Amino acid sequence: MIPAAVLLLALAAPPAPFVQTSAAGERLRELPPPRLRRGAPVRGTLVDIHPGDLRQTLEGIGGALTEASAWVLAQLPEASRGQVLDRFFGPGGAGFTLARVPVGACDFSVEGRFSYDDVAGDEALAHFSIAPDTRGFKGARDPAYALLPLVKDALAREPALRIVASPWTAPAWMKDNQDFYGAGRGGTLLPRHHDTFARYMVRYLQAYRDAGVPIWAVTPENEPMGNGGQWESMEFTAGDLARYVGGHLGPRLREAGLGAVRIIQFDHNRDAGALEYTAAMMADPAAAPFVWGTGVHWYERTRAGGAAVLDELRARWPALPLLHTEGCVDAISLEENAPGGAFLGWRNDAWWWSPGAADWGYRWAPGPARRDHPLYAPVHRYARELLEGLNHGLAGWIDWNIVLDRRGGPNHVGNYCAAPVMVDTATGDAYPTPLLPVLAHFSRYLRPGDRIVRVATPGASPLLATAALPPDGAHLTVIAFNPSPRPLTYTLQVGRARATLGIPANALQSLRIPLPGTASRPPTRP
Repeated sequence: MIPAAVLLLALAAPPAPFVQTSAAGERLRELPPPRLRRGAPVRGTLVDIHPGDLRQTLEGIGGALTEASAWVLAQLPEASRGQVLDRFFGPGGAGFTLARVPVGACDFSVEGRFSYDDVAGDEALAHFSIAPDTRGFKGARDPAYALLPLVKDALAREPALRIVASPWTAPAWMKDNQDFYGAGRGGTLLPRHHDTFARYMVRYLQAYRDAGVPIWAVTPENEPMGNGGQWESMEFTAGDLARYVGGHLGPRLREAGLGAVRIIQFDHNRDAGALEYTAAMMADPAAAPFVWGTGVHWYERTRAGGAAVLDELRARWPALPLLHTEGCVDAISLEENAPGGAFLGWRNDAWWWSPGAADWGYRWAPGPARRDHPLYAPVHRYARELLEGLNHGLAGWIDWNIVLDRRGGPNHVGNYCAAPVMVDTATGDAYPTPLLPVLAHFSRYLRPGDRIVRVATPGASPLLATAALPPDGAHLTVIAFNPSPRPLTYTLQVGRARATLGIPANALQSLRIPLPGTASRPPTRP
C-alpha cells in the first residue's frame, strides 16, 4: 500500500507528460514519455486519433461538497483539513474544476429534514436564511466549520471552480405531502408554490453570491423521478418540470439578473426517463430557451451500456451539453461490501480494483433490471464510465461526496457510500482511496476548454481510450485504460506518426504528446 504522504507528493508535482496508476500499487507514477515517429509499425491494439475531428468542449471534472463532507472535515485539525482539500483543489492536487452543492437537506446531511425557510405559509420568504449552511456541528473538533466554509475553502484554492447547485426538495409546506419525504414518496410541489419555489431558488443564489460564492449552474430538481421517499426528494412529471422551468424558474432568474446562471435539466439516471424528460423540456416553447444542458446520473446500472442513452440525447438535442452530475460507489453497508458491518474497502486498495462491490440494484432492482447490476470493481467502473462518457458526448463529470468517514457517512438515513478520501474521525487517519488517483488521471489532464477528439480502436480489444486537444492545439492528451488481467501493447496513431506503448494489467495511463504547429479546427460531427 502506498502511504498517503506519497500520494500527496505525487499530486503536488506539475502534470507530468506520462503517468500510470495500476492495481500493482502505482499511483500516478511518472514514466518516460513516448515519441511519435513517422512510419513506425503498428503493434498490438491500434488507437487511431483524429485531432482534426473535434467533438464537445469540456466544462470540467470534480466532486460534490456536502454537509457530510463538511462534518468529516470539521473533525480534523485545520492543517489536516487543508491537506485533504489540497488533494482536490490545491495547485498541486487533482485539479477539480467542477463541484456540486445540495440546496438544503439531502441524505448526506447530518440530521436532515430542513430547508432555508421552514416557516409554514411564508410565501414572501421573509424567514429565508442560509444559516443551516453556516451553523457548524456541535461537538466537532472545529464546531464552526460547516458547508458554506467548505465551499469557500474550495473556491479559495480554485477560484475558477464552477459550482452546480441542486435542490433535493422544497420546504415541506410547499408540497402536497407537507413533508420532506416519507410513506413511499417524496411528494410533489403544489402548483400554487411553483413560483414560490422559484423565488426561493433566487434567494439562495443571491445569498450565496453575497457570501462570496457565485453559482455557475442549477438543476431544477435532483432526481425528479423520485427515490421512493427514502430521503429528501420531490417528484415532477416531465410536463410539470418543463412548466416549472419555463413559467417560473427561468423567468425569475432572468428577472433577478441571474440569467447567466445555467439551467441543467433532468439530473437523474441514463434511462428512458432521460429521453422523456428532455423531450418534454425542449418541446415546451417557454422552457426550452432557458435550458443550457442535461444532467445525468449512473445508478441505472453497474455494467456498461449507459452510452446508448448519451448517444441519443446528443443526436436529438446536439445543442445541449451533457454533464454527469452524480455517481458513486453506493450501498457500501450491504453484506457483500461490509460483512459483519466492517467496510472491506477501508485501507484496502485491492478491494477497489476487484469485482466484488455491490450497488443498490444488486439486491433491490426489480425483475429483469437486476441483470444490469452485477458485482463490479469500483476503479473499473469509474475509469470505464469516464472514458465511455467522454467518447459519447459528456462535457463534464461530477463525482458525489469528495470526503466521507470510514463508514461512508454521515448519512442521516443510513445510505452509506464511498468517496475518494475516507477518514477515520476517531483517529484523524485520512485514506485517499484508489478513486482519487483515477479521477486525477482525468481532472489533471483534461481541462475546461479542451475538446474531445475522435478516437477509433478497430478490432476487438479490452483497451479503452479517449483523447483531447487544448484550445491552442499545442499538445494531444490521451488517457488509456486496460481493465483486463493481462498486459497489453497498443500503438497510438496520429496521422502518419505512431508510438507503441505497453500498459500493465488493471492499469490507467495519461499522457500529453506535443503537437508543434497543430491548430484547432472547426468542429465536425460523426
